[in-house]
Amino acid sequence: MPRRKTLSDEEILERALPVMARAGPGGFTLTDLAAETGLSPATLLQRFGNKKTLIERAFARDNERFARWVADLPEGRGVAATLAVYRAATETFHAEPRSELADHLLWLREDIRDPTFNALARARFAVFRAAILKRLPPTRLPRQEVARLLDAQCHGAIMQWAIEPKGSLADHVMKSLAAVLKLAAD
Repeated sequence: MPRRKTLSDEEILERALPVMARAGPGGFTLTDLAAETGLSPATLLQRFGNKKTLIERAFARDNERFARWVADLPEGRGVAATLAVYRAATETFHAEPRSELADHLLWLREDIRDPTFNALARARFAVFRAAILKRLPPTRLPRQEVARLLDAQCHGAIMQWAIEPKGSLADHVMKSLAAVLKLAAD
């Protein structure tokens, strides 16, 4: 008779995300996750096939969670509604200590290099950009272009703050995005 699973695959994937975030892509091991879940590395391999598949499934699960989170954001249209989405997203970063933000950026490397992770990242961007497009005020520039510029400015402001932290991350990003929206306003 097969043994009963003590943790569902979904529970394992949920527990994997913080372990992966702390360790980074180069440091994450099945042994780390085994210690977190109480399962052996062999059991994890049996359940997920290999480490890469486990990581991909954990990030795909996180994309689903992200899409639900975005769908639950307050509605509205205008500068304040647009900035509220970015503020909410920025506040999900654990900016202190900054090493946590740096760990997050290590995974960005995988989003760029690996086709599967790249597809997952593009799916996250599409969900987020759709939320921005729904909330943008009227602009002189095409709405798609303004949304793209806001994303670029947001990511650049996060990097700038990571190198030169002054005030809170969220406040730094909001100030930067407000300036872009003012330039693009009708």
